[in-house]
Amino acid sequence: MEPLAILAASSVGAAAAAFVAWLGGAGRQTEPSSRLERIRAPREQQRGTVPVRISLRRRAAVQLAGLTLVPSDLAQRWTLELERAGLTLTPREYFTTRILAGVILAAVIAVIAPAPALGLAGIPVGFFGVRFWVQRRIATRRKKLESQLVELLSLVASGLRAGFGFIQALDHSAQQLPPPLSVEIRRTLRDISVGASVEQALQNLNERVGSPDFDIVITAVLIQRQVGGNLAEILDNVAHTMRERDRIRGEIRTLTAQQRLTGYVIGGIPIGLLLIFSVISPDFTSLLFTDPLGRMMLGAAAVMEVIGFFIIRNIVNIEV
Repeated sequence: MEPLAILAASSVGAAAAAFVAWLGGAGRQTEPSSRLERIRAPREQQRGTVPVRISLRRRAAVQLAGLTLVPSDLAQRWTLELERAGLTLTPREYFTTRILAGVILAAVIAVIAPAPALGLAGIPVGFFGVRFWVQRRIATRRKKLESQLVELLSLVASGLRAGFGFIQALDHSAQQLPPPLSVEIRRTLRDISVGASVEQALQNLNERVGSPDFDIVITAVLIQRQVGGNLAEILDNVAHTMRERDRIRGEIRTLTAQQRLTGYVIGGIPIGLLLIFSVISPDFTSLLFTDPLGRMMLGAAAVMEVIGFFIIRNIVNIEV
């Protein structure tokens, strides 16, 4: 019991030390003029050929005592993922959260598991589990944004017909839409108000959202601003196209519902039979877990189950 207590105490101590280091500002940029330089940069870059990107997020490498823990490229990618997930964390805070999740999960597993060494498996599970949660949050938020896009296009087109300018129509639409789209529109308007052009602000919006639907709309707006045309009519046409796409997607999901259900049933039959035989004849199924050949067969069956699930999913997942 003594090694178990030592492992749990060391895990909790490491988590506390990481949290104290985070509170102490580990990984912060210590240049006092760095914030002023970030604010000045857009106006200075507009005079040259460097494209402007308005962002108040930190994009520096994560460092601790002079040691680079996360390079700047990875920190920049994390910043983009956090923006798309709608989280206000910096790369340093995100990295600290992942480390804490791994350490805490390792401590919990070490306490409840029969072998304390199994707690080490919780470190990568917790570390990558946080990123999986962020990716799921990104996908959920993107779906919400795409579901609000058609309403936004209709509001902007109506505002343009009423005599508003494009910026005024966006501002009026943001006041009538719920989050998260209203938040992104206000961020775009804020970028314009601090010196970015409309094109640059829209490109930043496209990068933050990362949606093909937004890319189509923003590309259409940028082309219209270059070559001219009736923007209200263009937005109406794009909105009509997206409504038709949603209708076709609904029809496809209806037509493939039986196939998707069949895939779930076929994939669940082996698992159900294993559970039934484990209750009816435990001695018969115990060989799958105790005999080396049985464990190999069980592992091969699990791998084929996963492969079959993804094959059926790709077959019924028809892109529109």
